[in-house]
Amino acid sequence: MSDDAKKPKAVRPIFLIAMGIALAGFGLISGMALDVATRPPERRPSFTPKPKPQQPQPQSLAPLIEEVTNIRPERPSGEPIRAWAPDAPAGDRPMVAFAARPQATAGQPVIAIVIDDMGVDRARSLRMVELQGPLTLSVMTYAAGVADLAGRARRAGHEVMAHLPMEPLDPKENPGRGALRVDMDAATIRATLAADLDPWSGYVGINNHMGSKFTGDRARMDVVMAELKTRGLLWLDSKTVPGSAGTAAAQAAGVPFVERDVFIDNEQTVAAVLAQLAEVEKIARSRGTAIAIGHPHDATLQALGQWLPALEERGVALVPVTEILKRRTQSPQ
Repeated sequence: MSDDAKKPKAVRPIFLIAMGIALAGFGLISGMALDVATRPPERRPSFTPKPKPQQPQPQSLAPLIEEVTNIRPERPSGEPIRAWAPDAPAGDRPMVAFAARPQATAGQPVIAIVIDDMGVDRARSLRMVELQGPLTLSVMTYAAGVADLAGRARRAGHEVMAHLPMEPLDPKENPGRGALRVDMDAATIRATLAADLDPWSGYVGINNHMGSKFTGDRARMDVVMAELKTRGLLWLDSKTVPGSAGTAAAQAAGVPFVERDVFIDNEQTVAAVLAQLAEVEKIARSRGTAIAIGHPHDATLQALGQWLPALEERGVALVPVTEILKRRTQSPQ
């Protein structure tokens, strides 16, 4: 064998170059994979789409489909109805569906005792529910457990109203959460009313808590009355000031309304409350009907406990405010 045959063949330069490129490429790819595998996860900014602004609901001009004189409390213990639709049966209107049944004869003097601020003082409010009825218990819209208290009151045979906070003349007085104020535009008033009234049901209408400033603003009371008409509710004007525009606004909007005659517990003694109740009886005997407003105070509770049991013996009937409304509509005073 020749010496040439024993020598190993020389590696061709082009093969070496190809091998080097392949190794370099492999190393680059491996390094990139390792970097990706060990890199901490990227924190992407969270994005929550903004909700579309809701358009304010227009005021409903739908006419009431039942005259006030035809109110009949046919379903005093019916299922809660949160809103009344204009095309719904007349009996489903809250001021009809949730009316307490009166126990009075035709021509008999009648009195409605409305108790405001229900629910603020839970213990005294529950004591008021236990009194002989039917009382008309106006539950504060911002009270804790408002729906539960309204249910208890209705099961006990009382009528329920929503006690709606409104701005007073004195800026030092705080009407409470959800109050209607004169600096609100129409859309804000409607939205505030919805927040106050939509979470619960069982009430036949509303009356004002404070409100000496707001109820004097006719333009804003017109907005409130348009909403009450849409909702099938009545208006009881507490008449915290003589210049309330509530009655005129209700009349213009076609909303059934009544007005308070006497406050019974501005002076919180049993003797003073009993004296005011005697004045209420006097008005009822003279005019046929009377509406008194009180509060769940100790003196009021004690005075009513003494006065209510003997009322029937004196020829006067205790009735819910819807009965007063019906009688006053039939015989305007």
